[in-house]
Amino acid sequence: MTDDTRIPSTDVLVVDDEPLVRYGLAGVLETEPDIRVAAQCGSGQEALETVRSRRVNVVLLDIRMEGMDGLRTLAEMRRIGAGLPCLMVTTFGEDAYVAEAIRLGADGFVLKSGDPRELILAVRAVATGGAHFSPSVSRKLLNSRISTRFIQHSEARERSLRLTEREGEVLALIGDGLSNQEIADRLFLSEGTVKTHVTSILRTTGARNRVEVALIAAHVADG
Repeated sequence: MTDDTRIPSTDVLVVDDEPLVRYGLAGVLETEPDIRVAAQCGSGQEALETVRSRRVNVVLLDIRMEGMDGLRTLAEMRRIGAGLPCLMVTTFGEDAYVAEAIRLGADGFVLKSGDPRELILAVRAVATGGAHFSPSVSRKLLNSRISTRFIQHSEARERSLRLTEREGEVLALIGDGLSNQEIADRLFLSEGTVKTHVTSILRTTGARNRVEVALIAAHVADG
């Protein structure tokens, strides 16, 4: 009797205008049995067409590209109602781009020069409803004017002190990139209860989305 059990795959669309980078990212992802590169695109316009026509679970999107860059592509995806998790690929020195990507609803950020294992963790995190920052990206943001604008200006860190003990635990796990279901499993709660806590965290901190919550969590953890 053969074992027909199959690992559900996360289908990823890789978008980068540099072929070597694009194929390199795809090569890293395809080393994992639960991740499949469904398509590769060299432009934002091509990515939009692919999203409309192909089944994709996660979009891995270069933040800077010739022509339609990653920010415009992300904005257009959100405009047409494509709520797919979008993981932005960035480099050092692109702080302003990262800030705009957060505003547009990006779900995470990884560095092109980062550890390949982190790329895999990030894809898995956003595919299951989590958010992910490369540690070096979050540290850079925490020390930049972007951190001031997104966190200190809105008094989010001070507001986080108003969270209940349980909400504080949920906040920390969101910062670790866990999805609602993973948080529920970790804290022995129902997923519905976790969603209620997340809603309360958003309301209390003034964060607009899960990525901003993750950044707040990093800020709180940084002390």
